[in-house]
Parts: sequence; C-alpha cells; structure tokens
Amino acid sequence: MKKCYYSALSCSGIAVMAFLLLLTFSGYAQQAGQITGKVIAAEDSEPLPGVSILVKGTTRGTVTNMDGDFAIQAASGEVLTVSFIGFETREVAVTGGQTSYEITMEASMGDLGEVVVVGYGSQRKADITSAVSVINMENIGEVPTTNVSRLLQGQAAGVQVRQNSGRPGQEMEVTIRGIGSLGAGSQPLYVVDGFPVGTSLGQNLNPADIESMTVLKDAASTAIYGARGSNGVILITTKSAKEGTVNLDFVVNHGIQNVPDGRRTRMMSGPEFAQFKHDSFVDRIRYFEQREPALEEIPLEFRFPEQTTISTDWFEEIMNQNARFQNYNATLSAGKGDIRSLVSVGYVNQEGAVIETGFERFNVRANIDGKINDFISMGWNIAASHSREDYASTDGRDALIGRALWADPRYPVYNEDGSFNDFIGGTHGVFGTANVVQELMEMERTLNENNLLTNGYLEFSFLKDFKFRTSVNAILENTDQKEFRPSTLAGPGFNQAPPREATLYQRRNEILNISADQLLSYNKILGNHRVEGLLGFSAQEETYKYLQGNGNEFANDQVRYLSAAIRQVSTSGEADWSLLAYFARANYSFNDKYLFSASYRREGSSRFGANNKWGNFPAFSAGWRISEESFMPQTNWITDLKLRASYGITGNNAIGNYSSLSNMRISNYVLGGTIANGQVLSNFANANLGWEQSQQTDIGLDLAMFDNRLIFTAEYYNRLTDNMLLSVEMPVISGFTQSLDNVGQVQNRGLELALDYRTRVNQLNLRSNLNLTINRNKVLEIRGENDEIWSGGFYSTYNVSQVGRPLAMLHGFRMMGIFDTEDEIEAWPTQDGAIPGTYKYFDANGDGEISYDQQDMIEIGNPHPAYVLGFTLGGDYRNFDFNFMFTGAFDYDVFRNIEATTMNMDGVFNILQSGINRWRSAENPGDGRGATTNTWKWQRESNSRYVYDASHVWLRNITLGYKIPQNEVIPNARVFFSAENPFLFTSFPGTNPEINRRGGINIGVDDEAYPMPRTFTLGATIRF
Repeated sequence: MKKCYYSALSCSGIAVMAFLLLLTFSGYAQQAGQITGKVIAAEDSEPLPGVSILVKGTTRGTVTNMDGDFAIQAASGEVLTVSFIGFETREVAVTGGQTSYEITMEASMGDLGEVVVVGYGSQRKADITSAVSVINMENIGEVPTTNVSRLLQGQAAGVQVRQNSGRPGQEMEVTIRGIGSLGAGSQPLYVVDGFPVGTSLGQNLNPADIESMTVLKDAASTAIYGARGSNGVILITTKSAKEGTVNLDFVVNHGIQNVPDGRRTRMMSGPEFAQFKHDSFVDRIRYFEQREPALEEIPLEFRFPEQTTISTDWFEEIMNQNARFQNYNATLSAGKGDIRSLVSVGYVNQEGAVIETGFERFNVRANIDGKINDFISMGWNIAASHSREDYASTDGRDALIGRALWADPRYPVYNEDGSFNDFIGGTHGVFGTANVVQELMEMERTLNENNLLTNGYLEFSFLKDFKFRTSVNAILENTDQKEFRPSTLAGPGFNQAPPREATLYQRRNEILNISADQLLSYNKILGNHRVEGLLGFSAQEETYKYLQGNGNEFANDQVRYLSAAIRQVSTSGEADWSLLAYFARANYSFNDKYLFSASYRREGSSRFGANNKWGNFPAFSAGWRISEESFMPQTNWITDLKLRASYGITGNNAIGNYSSLSNMRISNYVLGGTIANGQVLSNFANANLGWEQSQQTDIGLDLAMFDNRLIFTAEYYNRLTDNMLLSVEMPVISGFTQSLDNVGQVQNRGLELALDYRTRVNQLNLRSNLNLTINRNKVLEIRGENDEIWSGGFYSTYNVSQVGRPLAMLHGFRMMGIFDTEDEIEAWPTQDGAIPGTYKYFDANGDGEISYDQQDMIEIGNPHPAYVLGFTLGGDYRNFDFNFMFTGAFDYDVFRNIEATTMNMDGVFNILQSGINRWRSAENPGDGRGATTNTWKWQRESNSRYVYDASHVWLRNITLGYKIPQNEVIPNARVFFSAENPFLFTSFPGTNPEINRRGGINIGVDDEAYPMPRTFTLGATIRF
C-alpha cells in the first residue's frame, strides 16, 4: 500500500516543504510545545507520506515525511486538522502532557489519492487530465467467465462490449468510442503488465489473475502508444503479493449452463411442415393453372399432413442442457520482507451449450518483485497456459445452428436399429443435409493452444529523484488445429448424401513476440510544485509461422493423420513486423490546482512504405481543480471539482504485413507440355503508404461530492480519423485494378456520462455505477466527395459507407407491403416477374421501374446504437452481499439474414412457425410479412422486411454472497451464488441482439451463431 501513496513523492521535496513551514512559525514555537507523531492508513497500518497537518484556525502547518512522521508546534487545547487526498479528514485535539500521537486515517468512499496505471507509468487519480476509466473489480462480482474481455462489460462509459456468440472461451468484441476506420482494424490495444500484446487477448489469460484494469480513451492518454493507440488502450495489471502479508487463497466455482426458451428460434414441427408443403403444392396449381388440384397430384408424403408421426426439433437435439461449468483457482502470496512472491494455479472446464463442444484451460502464474537494496528493485512475471477447445462450425445458415433450424423435421435422429439416420430430407424439393447430431458426435474438431508470457524489469534509483527501468517482454504461442470429417457423414453442402470421401485439415501456428523498454523517470516536489518526467525507448518484433495440410481419400476413418491420405496438399508461410519508438512525457502540477501534461512519440514501423515509415504522435492535456480555488465556497458537499481538456494525435497500423510492397503469388504455367512452377506480382507497391491518423479533442468534467460518496464524470470527444488505409482504383494498363493508399476521413464524436454513488445506512453499505455512452459517427470522405463503399450481397444485405452518413449503414429495398392482386401490380412501378403475394418495393430513383439490382436500394437500417448503457448495483449488510449488473443498447437495427432461409417460401427449408400466417390469397393475406410460396423472386432480396429493432436490456449478472463468521479453522471464507445472463428484455426476435456476424465494418447482420446460454453457479472463496 505504501507505494500507492508516495510513489510520486520524493524525500527531499517533503523535507524542504516541512522545513520552510517550520521556519516560518519558529517565533510561535517559543510559546507552544513541539508535537510529534506518525500518520498511518487504517487498512494496513502503512505510514502515509505527504499528509497535511494544520493547526485549526491558524496558518501553522506541516506535512508528513516519507515514513509518515511529522513535528509541529501546538499548544494544549488546539486542534490538529489532518487531511490527505483519498482519506477522510480527521481532527485531533492536543491535550496537556501528551506530545506524541499516532493518527489513523480511513480511506474515503471515492479515493482521489488512488494511483492509476497509465501508459508506461502511473499517476494519482486527482492529477489525471485525460480520459481514463478505472474498472472497479469490486463492482464485477464473481462472474463465471473464461475470458478477460467479459470483465469490461458494462463497466466504463465509451466502452462497448459485444458478446457475439455463446461459444465456450470466446473472446468478446470490444470497441472504444466507436468504429474509427474503414480499412484498418478498430480493436483496442491490450497491454498486460506493461507489455503491449496486441489487439486480442485470446483465450489464455485467467480472469482470476487480474488485479486491475484501466481503459485509456482519448489521444492524450493513448498517444504514448503511437501507431497502436487510435482505438484506445486497455491496461491490465495482474496480481502480486501484498506487502506485509502471507495468504493462501482458494476459489471454487461449480455450475450449469442452459439456453432458455426465450432464446430459441421457433420452427415448424413435423406435421406443420408437412401441411406447409401440402398447401404450397395446392397454391401453385390454383394460381398457375387456375384450378383445384386432385389429391393424387400432391406427393404422398405431404398428402395427409395430419398423419405425420415424426417431429424432430433439431435445435433441441443438439442442445446440451445443464452443461457443466467448473472453475478452480489457488493463489499463494508472500509479501513479508524485501522480496515478495506469488504463485497461482487455475483450471477451468466449460462444457458447451451445444453437445460435443467445450473449453478447457490450465493456467499457472508466478511473479516476484521487491528491493535488492535501497537503490535497486526488480520484478519478474511468468505465466503459462494450455487450452483445448472442442469446437463446431456453428455460425451462419449453412453451419450447424442454421442447419438445425431449417433441416426437415419429419426425419428422426436415429434409425430403428439405433444407428444414425445419416441423410435428412432430399425429397420433393426439400434440401437434403447431414444429420447435425451425427456430425457433432462423429466429426473431430479440436484447437489446442499453448501460451507462455513472461516479462521482467530492473529499476535503479539514483540522485534521489531519478529512476531508470529496463524491461524485457516475450510471448510464445503455439496453436494446433485439426478437423476430420469421416466418410460416414453427408457432405457439408446441400444434397450430398453419404458416404463421402473423408477429409482432414490440420494447421499449426507459432507466434513469437519480443519487446524491450528503457525508461528514465524523474519525480520532484518543490513546495507547491510537482514535476514528473519520462523518457523512453521501445523496440518490438513479432514473427508468425504456419504449416497446414489437407488430405482426402483415406483407407478408413480410424487413422486420422495426413500421412494416411492418398492425396495431400500442404502449404507453409512466415511473416513478421517490427517497430522502434522514442517517447517522452512531462506532467506538472502547481498547488494541486493547475495540472498540465504533454507527451510525444516518434515511431517507425516495418508495415509502411519506404518513404513513410516514421510517424509523430504528440498530445497535450490540462486540468483545473476549481474546487481548490479560494473563490469556491467552503462547503461539505463539494469534495473535488476538476475541468480538463486534451488534444492529441494517434495512429493505426492494423493493416497486416507487407501491404506497401509488391508481393508474389504462385501462377503455374505449361512449358513443353508439362506444368512448370511460376510466380507473378499480385499487387502494386506503394512506397508512400503511411499512417492512418486520428486527431482527438476531449473535454471532461470530474465532480466529487459529499466526501467522495457521489462522483460524476462527463466527457465530450471529437475524433477525426484521416489518411485511412483503403484500396483505390488504378488504370488497368498498369496490370492491376487496385492499390492500397491513404485516403478518406471518418468522424466519431460523442458524450459519455458516468455516475458512481456509495453510501452507508446503519449496517447497509450500498454502491452503484451508471454509465451512458452516446456516439455518432460520420463518413466525411472516402476516395472522393461522393464516393461510397458497398460490402455484402444482394440476398444478404449491404453495409454501405457513404460520405455524409454513418459508416456501414444497412441498405436494401424498402418493402411497402405485399401485392394482393394483378391490378395492384399493374398500378405499381414495374417489378418484372412480380405476382400476387410478392413484396412490393419502393421506387427509390423514381424512374417507374424497380430494377433487380442496387439502383433502387436505400438505407433500411442503422446498426449503431444511439445509446449504450451500463448499470451496477451492489452492497453488503452484515455478512451478506449482493451485486446486480445490467447492460443495454437502444435505437439500433439488425438485419435478420437467417430469415432469408427460415422464411424462404420455396419449400426447400423448414421455416419459422410464423410462416403459418403467410400470404395465400387476396382473401387470406396473412400477417403482411410472409410472402407467397408460388415464386422466389421479390422476396429474399435485401429488404426492410428483415430489419428489426434490436434495442435491449440485459441483466448480465446476479451475485449473492455470505461471509462465514471467522473461526480458528478458516479465518476468512465466503460462499456465493451467481447467475450469468439470466434475463434478456427485448422485442428482437433473434436469439442475441448483440450479434455481429460479419465483424469489422460489416455490422448489424444476424445469420445465427452459437446460442447464448445462461449460467448458474455456486462457489466459495477461502483465505488462510
């Protein structure tokens, strides 16, 4: 705890301040006695340096030194006012005869003296002048999660965390202050214990090892990371031993997972689908032949729908109800003495909500840190993990979840002899497919990952105010992926009956990432002046290697190795990138009232053109603690009021490797009647390719009230991203059609509001956090003033980015209703091939014809939430505690692309139960959403009929706990119950309103994914 309160202080500065104050009042000392004492923290009895001691009603005062000691002249009957940022102010009466005092200070509800981790260092929370959010780990509760990204959900304004699927171990999608790029990535940079590990944490970091998380949001806080800071930075600090303590901690968590009925798509049963097929045959004959069909004209299997005896719910068949969740963690920490150490071991086993899927991980972590002597300190972390995932291809209509929805329900899972029914459907126009249960049971899909992360440092203190730290970091990651599809399975596409050729795919990757940092820091306090400086040099390199192979024509399904395949194809590759950076930062504070900070980074990257490899990233911020001004009224309800502003430039280098170079690709040719190996250029080089830059302005207000019980933060930001990395067209005569270049601009601006409140009512302690994010983005320029980017497909919606509009807006035809009669069709703008029962579309360009292309497509939905909300409510009463966490997103749209399949009226797929209310005639028009079965045209195209409001509120977590009274056997123990994702409140008809099937800038598309389970666990924490 000591380092949290005086890491920014210096012995000499405190001594000078104390000496000047004592000298000023030396005349009074002849009339009063000298009072000495020590000030300590109530939490751990550690001494507090820099505490202000003032004789009430006078101007006499002093501050404590590095050991918490003080001396002051005071007479009997006078009162000492003891104050320190982040602690409750105390008043101590001086009594006759007592000349020495030990004063204990309690931490206040909101700790402005808390030290916050920032880029390449730390700062007092009260001194921060940039947009920084500290994740309160206490607010999160015991979340049954396998991935660290879940801990960010709903915790900070400006941070949107989407859970795209319920796949075990899955990392969530995190964006900070909106999507800022059309061509490069929008993921934040993760920094673990000072090591920039990249834009993904993967699956190997144990959430139980996390001590704290800090989110850097504006350019002033992220510019120190240069070309990787434009999308925000998330700093993660892992646990280390607490000074002066020895602890052995155990955490055990057991539970079950299931997918509730409200998160399931309702498809037709066997009899309902048979009736649908029966009616579709009848309707076609009635419309096209204008007569009633004879009974024998209807295929026998649909002739009497009510006699259908089999009704298989394929989605239910692949569900693993009450899938088990297990999590164990043990931590041994020793903080006594100059060297502290910690060892932790973790194991998690999560069965998937889909049968035969799951995630298993084993973690071990060890660290040591401390002082070698008074001038040298050191630290070393090493963490290793091994994970195994049994996965399935679940996302998309042609994957397992999609096929479980549209597979013919009139077929059983098993034959009468207990063997699998290996081909489902395939008759009378119904598409045949593999048995999804059989596929999950017999197909082998595994992903094994081994990860080793280590870093260490040596720090030298010299000349009282200087420190030099040298550190090295490394990650070694290996992955091994295997997919074997046996010959007993039907093919992965439509109408591919078994047996088929067995196929095998294997891939092995290796990543080695090494970095080294050299940091020289300076901290000085001179009276009312606080100065901090940092000079740094950083170098980092990553190498990626892969080897993959495909094989088929196996002698049998038992020997599942590439060497057993008759036909084999293998490929391999290697890529790397590197960077060098020089940076500096200076912080200045006058009288804890006027705050200034500036940073500068010059960085070179191998990813950019030969003429543009170096970029410059400056930033500046300032703060004004208005509450410290003399004109502010001295009230109890304003604890701190700070106004701050910042401006800076950051970059984005997430464009992959070698994009500025001319690359070669294989192009074989015939020479002398035989095939010869050859290579040709695959793209045009651009030696001027440079940084994508973001200029960001931020204005913030921090208000602490009622002794920090209520803390309010408001932020306004404006981020302009230019020189975006996009493909531009080239003259065909060059031999290429496109080349990567720096063009285009995108703006993100928004408002963030956060409110923290803590209070105590008798024995009830309450805490809450509310955060609200409002972000608006706009494309200002692409390749030209009126240019636009279309991505997607005619039958699966388009995401369109146009100048003057938000990026990636949903585009398609606007559905105006359903044609009931031929007269309506004649009176409408021409829709070639339209018949009664098809959708009528809006003539957007007004030319009198609905073109069967993009000409009449317009905006039909906005995939960007207007508001994103997070709310946490927690508290404790005696030995009981509770925690509730909500998230929400409002006023945004999702295109249900899966309904182009599950509401496909061709009769080739099973359809939604709501399809019962489809259009059948002018007299029986249905619900106005389901089209006719008589044709396919003017139904499945991208149109507004498939767009839904996805506004929602999600109760993410409920935690209830009870602390067991202390006893001689177990001095500290707690049991708890946790429910994860228990309730979803939405009108969205899909299973997950947060789904982002395509990713990147192709957002707002739902084509079905791994279902989102709810998890119920019971657990215990025990400390010895």
